[in-house]
Amino acid sequence: MEQKDIKKLLDKFNKGKCTADELALLQSLMHDFDGDAEFKKPSGQLKQLAWEQINKRTLPKGKVIRFNTTWLKVAAIVLVTVFASVFCSRILNSYKHANSIAYQVITAPKGEMRQIVLPDNTIVRLNAGSSLRFPVQFSEQKREVFLLDGEAYFDVKHDAAKPFLVHTAKVTTQVLGTSFNIKFYHELPELQVFVNSGKVEIHDEKHTLGMYTPQQQLSYNKHDESFVKQQVANDHSLSWMHDELVLDNVTFKEVSVYLQNRYNINFNYNGKRLSQQHYSVRFSNKLTIAQVIDILQLIDGRKYQLNGNTLDIK
Repeated sequence: MEQKDIKKLLDKFNKGKCTADELALLQSLMHDFDGDAEFKKPSGQLKQLAWEQINKRTLPKGKVIRFNTTWLKVAAIVLVTVFASVFCSRILNSYKHANSIAYQVITAPKGEMRQIVLPDNTIVRLNAGSSLRFPVQFSEQKREVFLLDGEAYFDVKHDAAKPFLVHTAKVTTQVLGTSFNIKFYHELPELQVFVNSGKVEIHDEKHTLGMYTPQQQLSYNKHDESFVKQQVANDHSLSWMHDELVLDNVTFKEVSVYLQNRYNINFNYNGKRLSQQHYSVRFSNKLTIAQVIDILQLIDGRKYQLNGNTLDIK
């Protein structure tokens, strides 16, 4: 990663314009920087250094500014505003030191599922409309990937020396070798993790959300950070990979997200009325969109009309 790219990324961070992928990259890069044994400064010293650099080059004499922010933002201000070479060089050295990690993003386009084999031979199946970011080569200490949006099933290659971590915004799922499904659609209020085999540890930025074993599921509310751990009697969470999609007691929004991604269409409806209803449906993966529309019309009695790739509901 070039110095100019780091500065550009930090500039976007300061302006609050980073995408989810860019924030994940910045988090990973800063984590490596924070672990650089040659440059461990207490946050107070770092802030003081930032103040001195800015005061020398940009501030009028006598003006007082108080910093009430994280060291990451202070470092970003120094980098972008005054291009302090000491920070750039340390970040670059840290970044290169971490096995010169290069990342790639694989997306399963709408209407298509994909299977990925990661560098450690872990197998990942992506549902339609899902994106995964992962390194070309894992580090010596751990295996980290980022589910940026959508749904993925992980069959993790066992490696007791290298934990496998899946980051989904605030929530991290950690395993050594197991299989599990993560549902993380930006349009839906909840994140879900379903364990198929082995043992999974899940935590967010503040709490440990528990250990999960086969047939257990986490439902995590992304807005208020509440969660529910439950035993699930079936494997309907995995049905999207098989012959029949099964959705139990879900909102119409969740039904629409699945169908939009599977058939590459857009729903146009009055969300307020439909959002109050819950559905339990089964759709064969061999059905055409016209057949799915007929089923939905029978369920709720509304009129569905497909115009191009837009489904209007009245």
